[in-house]
Amino acid sequence: MQVGVVGINHKSASLSLREKLARVFDHQFQRVSNTVLLSTCNRTELYFCGLDLAERHTQILATLRMELEESFEHALYSYFGQDCFHHLGKVISGIDSAILGESEIQRQAKLAYENGRKKGNLSHELHYLFQKGLKIGKEMRTSFLLNKRGVPLPFAIQTIVESNRKIFHKSDILFIGNSTINRKLINIFKQKGVDNLTLCTRMKKGEFPQVKITDWSALLKWSEYDVVICGTNHDQFVIDQAGEKVSDTLLFDLSVPRNINPILSKHPRLKLYNIDQIGDIARKKKDEKELLLCETVIEKAVSRQMKLFKERREAKWRFAAAL
Repeated sequence: MQVGVVGINHKSASLSLREKLARVFDHQFQRVSNTVLLSTCNRTELYFCGLDLAERHTQILATLRMELEESFEHALYSYFGQDCFHHLGKVISGIDSAILGESEIQRQAKLAYENGRKKGNLSHELHYLFQKGLKIGKEMRTSFLLNKRGVPLPFAIQTIVESNRKIFHKSDILFIGNSTINRKLINIFKQKGVDNLTLCTRMKKGEFPQVKITDWSALLKWSEYDVVICGTNHDQFVIDQAGEKVSDTLLFDLSVPRNINPILSKHPRLKLYNIDQIGDIARKKKDEKELLLCETVIEKAVSRQMKLFKERREAKWRFAAAL
């Protein structure tokens, strides 16, 4: 299978370097046909296809160097053929995430695949890679990871809030951005009995959770909340500086590139947690034996799908030769 991936994630690079490369990948490859660009808070990966994978890989690195002067090659990882398939299976299953078993990655991978299809000329091999990768991820999640995953994001945030001596269900929480992850967090927090929830959004139409909705002007009063959670796409910091009067506020930045200026972490009345720091807290609860078992199950599933792919391709060749 002539497929490959080059990428960067929370394991291979710092958050600041991931931000820079995420912007370059998006600028250079978002509209390139026969590629699938998967970009999340923890990773940016470009899946590609070609007769000469080494040459295509070299071209991709050269394109990245055109926009980024600082050294970055040491932080990239690349996989080809079955190794690429195995990597994607781990990614979609959530066992390669900062938070073990997180479910958002499956939706993000599906959207990346759909965007790749819309660009046109997506090869049969990339179609097969993502269709079967999504199938493996779904099977892992429903039959194994659903009850054996690590600490989910909502519980990790709750743990941090309570460790800072705040009463979680009484906290006044501001969500910035009507993103899927924010809507999921809002629904889960409501189930946990948190009533004081506000969503700040630029959107005028669309799907909105059943909480207080406010426009972007709420950003002027962000410091009046106990907790602020940013999960939106923006080309600059949506929270850049603190005013003269700042209460003890916990800030959670779930986005890459970041939504909150990191300099605010030095403010004596504020505590800022980025996606890497939240993931570190969640990873402390992982079970290494279960993780190894997950990888083994995925490896066997990938091998089975690779065998089917080769058998179908050989059958087509035999049919074409018989004509």
